[in-house]
Amino acid sequence: MSLKDVLGETDTADFRRLSEIHRDGWGLSLKGFPDDGTSQLSEDRTYHTTVAAYLDPMFTALADIPTQSALWHLRWGSPGIAGIMENQQPFALDDIEFMHNGNIVGSDGVNVLDNPDFEVDRDIVKSVSVHSDSAIFFAVIIGYTRQGMKLSDAVLHAVAKMRETYPASSYNCIVRDAEEMVAVEAGRGGKTSPVITDFYNDYGWTGQGDDYRAMRFRDIRDEQNHGLGVLVASSGFRQDADDGWLEMGNNTMLVASRRTGRYSLRSL
Repeated sequence: MSLKDVLGETDTADFRRLSEIHRDGWGLSLKGFPDDGTSQLSEDRTYHTTVAAYLDPMFTALADIPTQSALWHLRWGSPGIAGIMENQQPFALDDIEFMHNGNIVGSDGVNVLDNPDFEVDRDIVKSVSVHSDSAIFFAVIIGYTRQGMKLSDAVLHAVAKMRETYPASSYNCIVRDAEEMVAVEAGRGGKTSPVITDFYNDYGWTGQGDDYRAMRFRDIRDEQNHGLGVLVASSGFRQDADDGWLEMGNNTMLVASRRTGRYSLRSL
């Protein structure tokens, strides 16, 4: 299915309009069925740009492409993190793809990028981006997968490790390999920062930023109401309960099989 198939025309346009705020570029990754060379769907493809999605005509073209699994990321960069191609997500390494919504900063205001004592494989970071705090989080996940952990366990361990040093940061992310798609809502809880809500208010999106760290999911079903898979998204565009959207809840992980579409929720 394409993005428009899953969201519909109206909500796809609403999602795209969110890039008026999340305007620091965007990216996507489309993947066919795992290990299925006979798939009639489009070839795997990725796309990254520093242009905001609402200004990029490629968004409309790519939103019509059917695929088995897709990651779509509208970037709103952390303060001080460069708006360059190297920092556009989804990131990819070792056939794992990753996108993150969060600013990883200590109580002293220092970003993890500027903490030489944080334990992470710097060679992995260099393979992703040396200019992104999200790349450090991804590198921690990769470190665990290279030890032999399956993806969902690696993400679980990575969040725990990051929180040892940066307990108040957000680790909301969606990560995918050939077997699993893993989505995590792991924020600090509490009210959204006024800095964020004021941005939304300035762009005429009053109230839309109040649940900024929330993530929701809903079933993807065919016309006979058979379950086909799952859609997971950050807040910011229309996600009505009447359409089947459910709150993930803080400190929750959703794990979906890439092969069957079946999924489950677990606590972090």
